[in-house]
Amino acid sequence: MKKSIAALAAFGALGLGLSVASPASAHSDDRETEHETDHEATPPPRQPLAQILLSDSAGDDANGFDKNAKDFDIVTQAVLLYPDLVAAASNPDLKLTAFLPNDGAFRKLVQDLTGQRLRSESEVFAAVAGLGLDTLKTVLTYHIIAGSAIDYNTARHSDGAVLTTLQGGTLTVDVRGGWCRSVRLIDNDPDARDPMVVSPNVGGEATNGFAHGIDRVLRPINL
Repeated sequence: MKKSIAALAAFGALGLGLSVASPASAHSDDRETEHETDHEATPPPRQPLAQILLSDSAGDDANGFDKNAKDFDIVTQAVLLYPDLVAAASNPDLKLTAFLPNDGAFRKLVQDLTGQRLRSESEVFAAVAGLGLDTLKTVLTYHIIAGSAIDYNTARHSDGAVLTTLQGGTLTVDVRGGWCRSVRLIDNDPDARDPMVVSPNVGGEATNGFAHGIDRVLRPINL
């Protein structure tokens, strides 16, 4: 296990700069159609991905954590360590797809790396942050697809698609099942179980893309 930690830390220590180009915004969603009537329901206003990440913060403690393993407190607190990632997640002119490991996913990662099953989210977050800022950013940016806003229905019809991440590595979409399709993401660690999308379209369509919850942390290298 210590070898795995060292490998991940060495990979992150290579350094990683964030550069996300802002595509031109067509503003097509702001155009009113000629056939709108007063009887049509007004959809709720869309939020940026940054706001979706913080949407459940009302139930968190002072450090941003709770006891719900299926929400996204740990990845939220991790993103908040990096102003450039926060800016990207807040920018309505970007097109992003974010795969968000839930809190249980980070607990599994820490257990795989250290052999310890930590109970509280704050302990898990401390262990993840302890990998180092460069390493953690490498992992986070491996979960972001820049330039594409991919909703879950599109993903379910994209078997075999190779996605290039903000970190520079790639993921492969593996669609499983027949009529009731599920989506698995194949990362760069062939020996570990690959994540499944378990919470599609978290918070609905954002102003700058889509977020999907996954049950394991994507691994940019073979640990």
